[in-house]
Amino acid sequence: MVMTGRAGRTGSYNEESSIAQWSDGRVAVVIGVASALVAIAGSWIPSLWGDEAASIMSARRDWGSLWALLGTVDAVHGLYYVVLHVWIELVGASPFAVRVPSGIAVGAASAGLYLLVRRRAPREPAVIAAAVFAVLPRVTFLATEARSLALATAAAVWLTLLLLRLLDARMHRGWWWGYALGLALAVHLFLFLALLIPVHAVVVLLDRGSGRRRGIRIRPFLLAWAGAALLIAPIGVLALTQRHQIAFRKPYRTVTAEGVLVDQWFMLEALALIAWAFIIVAVAVVVHRREDAWHGNRQLLLLGGAWIVVPTATLMLVAAVVSLGYTPRYLAFCAPAAAIVIAIAVAALPRRWMRAVSVGVIAGLAIPVYLDQRTPYWKNGGTDWQAVAEVVSIHSRPGDGIVFDESVRPSRRPRLAMHTYPNGFDGLVDLGLVRPYDETDGLWDVATPLAEVSHRLEGIDLVVVVSRSADGVDADIATLRREGFDLREIVRLESSVVLIYERALQPPMT
Repeated sequence: MVMTGRAGRTGSYNEESSIAQWSDGRVAVVIGVASALVAIAGSWIPSLWGDEAASIMSARRDWGSLWALLGTVDAVHGLYYVVLHVWIELVGASPFAVRVPSGIAVGAASAGLYLLVRRRAPREPAVIAAAVFAVLPRVTFLATEARSLALATAAAVWLTLLLLRLLDARMHRGWWWGYALGLALAVHLFLFLALLIPVHAVVVLLDRGSGRRRGIRIRPFLLAWAGAALLIAPIGVLALTQRHQIAFRKPYRTVTAEGVLVDQWFMLEALALIAWAFIIVAVAVVVHRREDAWHGNRQLLLLGGAWIVVPTATLMLVAAVVSLGYTPRYLAFCAPAAAIVIAIAVAALPRRWMRAVSVGVIAGLAIPVYLDQRTPYWKNGGTDWQAVAEVVSIHSRPGDGIVFDESVRPSRRPRLAMHTYPNGFDGLVDLGLVRPYDETDGLWDVATPLAEVSHRLEGIDLVVVVSRSADGVDADIATLRREGFDLREIVRLESSVVLIYERALQPPMT
């Protein structure tokens, strides 16, 4: 069985219509642009949340402050923070601006996935794979996140495409160096992309032992993986020294069937049921079909299967034995593999209308999730910091004081609204602030209860209190009352409460 390069160039596939005359590069550009537009549309609507606040605040630091931070926490996100720092310097830090790179990355991943599948199959399954990938709820979720996962997913796709090119032909030594360096940079972008190395190893080793492909030289791959491992080692050591940062997640992030089968890529039970049915059909069809024409599909199934199974099984094992919680979204970079295997099954249907309906059903099931993801309070159980900023702006003026609930965990503290939507807090006095975040080697501001700094209330007649928990600001409110402030107004939002306290009028002199 012969491994062909770009099957479509041999003329063995009958591709009709004028679009069939387009080059694969042109088709990939169209797919990439369309996918990016779908991904970016409405991405600015959901309120920013804790992880994104960490991204924005870290990226806003000066270089010295950022290096100090990465020496203590979040080293695994360091490369992304550097990229975002430069990006913010150019375009600003609005929700739209900081999320655009993720939307562009989704487009790049879709284009790369088309080219990847095209190396082993006709154009139709390549288009199907790219289309399915672009509408998967986990992928459309990535586009609304100012985090590194969308960029990491794009890197995974393009590195895997490069792997296939290295398998198919002798290439200049520079491509091998590029492959090794790309793997290392991808892991610095998102640590779990280190799992691409065993995925690629499985593909190379099994492909090397198949039929007429026994002539593949494995030594260059081994050298490339070894070189990548050496470049990855520093970030691996830093991750181990900073593992306490995410150890708290374990009680809340246990492995479940729903997490693995639904939340990783599909995020909706009905869609997951259909998707897994297609995946099972793909396995059955490829195993049953033995013709040489299906050799490319067998290669794609091998690639997709390894890409799905190896990272998922590894993270499940890690979650079981060490203090690192399993989080379904960390496997988002395997979504292209799910799309590849689904595309194999859809493309095997005997009628074009069946294939079109199948893709339409997948997209139709995904649309409600897509629309829900682009509502104001969708993030993390109803983050409402944008609304908090608007309310604070309406009810205060420069020189007024503000107090935040510090009782909840740092990534949910309402004071992050001030860092993600700063225009709503212009000129306000942060009464509890001890040290701003960019003067520390940690992620967050250092604050103290109002009772410890009650002297800061001198000369202030109005104080805005923003609370997340029911009793998180009781002590601060008690201090305000002792200092002569009365409650003037309460505004209840999706997950926060804004209370307006005003200094009571002094009684007239007698």
